[in-house]
Parts: sequence; C-alpha cells; structure tokens
Amino acid sequence: MCDTFAALPNATRDGNVLFAKSADCEINEANALVRIPARRHAAGESVRITHLVIPQAQQTHEVLLTKAFWTYGCEIGINEFGLAMGEEAVFTREMSGETINGIIGPDLMRIGLERAHNCREAIEIMTALLEKFGQGGSAELKGNSHFDSSYLMADTREAYILETAGRKWAVRQIESIGSISNMLGIRRDWQRCSESSTSGSLDWAETFAIPEVPPTLGSPLRQQVSYSMLEQVRGSISVRTMFDIMRHHSDAYDPAKEPVHCNICVHAGPQETRWWQADGVMVTDVDENGVMAWATGTSSTCLSIFKPVFLGMDLPDIGPLPTETFTPASLWWKHELLHRRAMADFDNLMPEIRKDFDALEAAFLAEAASVKGGSTAEKKDFMDDCFRRALQATEVWIARLRARRDLKFADAAYGAMWKRFNAEAGLVGLPE
Repeated sequence: MCDTFAALPNATRDGNVLFAKSADCEINEANALVRIPARRHAAGESVRITHLVIPQAQQTHEVLLTKAFWTYGCEIGINEFGLAMGEEAVFTREMSGETINGIIGPDLMRIGLERAHNCREAIEIMTALLEKFGQGGSAELKGNSHFDSSYLMADTREAYILETAGRKWAVRQIESIGSISNMLGIRRDWQRCSESSTSGSLDWAETFAIPEVPPTLGSPLRQQVSYSMLEQVRGSISVRTMFDIMRHHSDAYDPAKEPVHCNICVHAGPQETRWWQADGVMVTDVDENGVMAWATGTSSTCLSIFKPVFLGMDLPDIGPLPTETFTPASLWWKHELLHRRAMADFDNLMPEIRKDFDALEAAFLAEAASVKGGSTAEKKDFMDDCFRRALQATEVWIARLRARRDLKFADAAYGAMWKRFNAEAGLVGLPE
C-alpha cells in the first residue's frame, strides 16, 4: 500500500512544484535513503537491475532515492533537474501473461529518474523499456509476488500519471493537483495510450484492472483522502501541507484493529494482510532556487521527523545501508527503537512525541526558507545540522521509553505480531 500526490505552481502557496510519496513495505523491509551521483558510462556498458541485465545509458543523472534495501530501484526519488517520481503497485489482468522476469516497477522508476530531464522524456524512456522487456519477477522481499506499476511524476512545470498493465500503458496529464494509490485510475481521460490504435474511447481502468483488489487494499478511500485534502487548500498548498497529509489517520484510529486501509500513514497490524507499514517518506520542493527534498529516512511517518536534503552534496552520516536485521548504527534501525516501543501505547505516546517533533520540524522549515537560495556550503551545514538535531530528539525519546517498564501491548495479537517480527530482526528488550 502506497500513496503519491503532487501540486503544481497554480495550486501551491509559493508557486513551487510539490511532490510527496510514502513507501509502504513489509515490517522489516528497511528503506534506505540513498544519493547516487551523476556518472558517465562507456559505450556498450550494461547494468544489472533486480532481475535482468540491460543496456546502460551513456549518461546517468544524480538521483536521491528512498528504496527498499534489496532492490536496484526505488519507490520514491528526485533527480538533479527536479524530476520527482513515485511508484505504486497495481494489479491487472495482464500480469499472468508475463512468463519471464522483466523490469519490476521500482527499477523502471530509477531508470527513468537517472536518464530523463523531465516528465515527457521519462515517459518515452520508461514506456520503451516496458514494451521491450515487460514486467515480471518478484517485487517483494518475502514470497514471490509480482505486480504491475503506476507512477506519478512531476518536473519543474508539469505532472503526469503513467499507468501500466503488463507491456501496455496509458498517460494522463495533471493540470493542478493529483494523487494516486494502488489502483488503475485512468479511464477514458488518457492523453496517450499504447492501445490508442484500437479504440479512441478505450476505458483503460475498466479494461485492465482487477476490480476486486483495490477495495481490499483501501486504495479508493486513500486516493480520495489525499486528493480531498489537497483540494481543500488548493492555492495555498505548502511543504507543511504535504507533511500533514502524509501523517493522516482516520478518526479513532487503532493500529491493532483497523479493518480497512483508509489511512495515508500506514501502520502494520496483526492481520496477515496488514504486515505493511510506511517505511520511508519523501516530500520534494522545486522552484527557482533549485531542488530540495524532505525525507524521514525512517518508518512510521507520524513518529518521524522530516529532514532537509539537497542534491549535489554527500548525505549526512546515516550509518550503513539497513537490511532486514537490526543494525544499531543505521538511522532506519535506530529509529525502530523508538517506533516499536511507541506502538505499545500509541494513543498516548504518539501525540506527546509529535509535540516535540513538530516544534523541531517547524524550526527546520523556517530556517530552510533562507537556506534554499544559499551557497552549497550553507546548504550542507544546514542539512547536517538538521539531521544531528533530529537524531538527538529521537534519542531523547528512545531513552524515555526504554526507562518505562510498564509499556505493554493491550491487544495480545498485536503484541504477538511485534514479538515475532522483532525476533526475526534480532531486536530484544522491546514491549510484548
């Protein structure tokens, strides 16, 4: 389950392009924040992606990615030219027709970001590769699950939705605001479609979607939530707006019992179909001052702090690339020491933690207003300082919760779920 949305200059407060995406993954499927510099490649060079070896481009652009540790590709990213993109799993009638490994959705998205300057170029590159190699092979850490993908992308002036079904695809342009979830949403309103030669009135979603799947994932509800929240403040959408939407919970939300996924901030639950959570989030901000991003680098958006990230410079020290087992020096796993304790008393602890973290984020946003147009050195110092302050605030709460011997899951099934996944990750000393 994932959600992606964007707002163009005619909908934002400051005339910038804003984009946001949540990567919802398996509980121990750590997401890494990764920067890959621009590179020149030799003619005829190949690149190994998750399941294939394909020809490499002679030039790849600098990218900032939030990605599951085990894939070549990513679920969220932005490149040096301000092209931002998010990928969603979708389930189509074409999936069973692919009998060989192809390019999984996250890989196709990274390739688009590395090779394109803008949305239109990305669409050309991605659809050409899709038609040549198809989609196939497992796209999950555990098991052998395949799905097709949809994408929302935005550059310095335009935004588009690209949806795929096997080797087929459709494109619709966004005029102001847009959001997608885990479902095909393009109907007859496509501007371009691989099937356009057959019928100009093709209903894309009706033709290729498996209709019973999106409701079980809560996809229609989540798409309605994100779009309506943008619509309510159209014309004054800000980075803070994107943070708030990413932290949306339904009224009286109970992570242990929530039966339908209608929350943008997804938490895992004891039902086997709910062993997924928000494992990393990115918000991007592109204007005349250039490109910047706000990333958590951690799971559980409502218990995380957005930190500023600039391209063209090394990331702060966030430790080694996280894997599915506990690595205390990794930022993602360090935060789990807070997250997995806080879930034992979510109703009380989340608002308390949020007060401290909101104050820190507000300070970051206020300071960023002047730093965005500053020098490379100023941006680097600001980024490093924000990551340092965010880690300090997180460590304060880890220490407070570690000292609480009364933390225990009231719901036995919920506690058992966390006990199981903590054991698999090698985490000990946490509430049960």
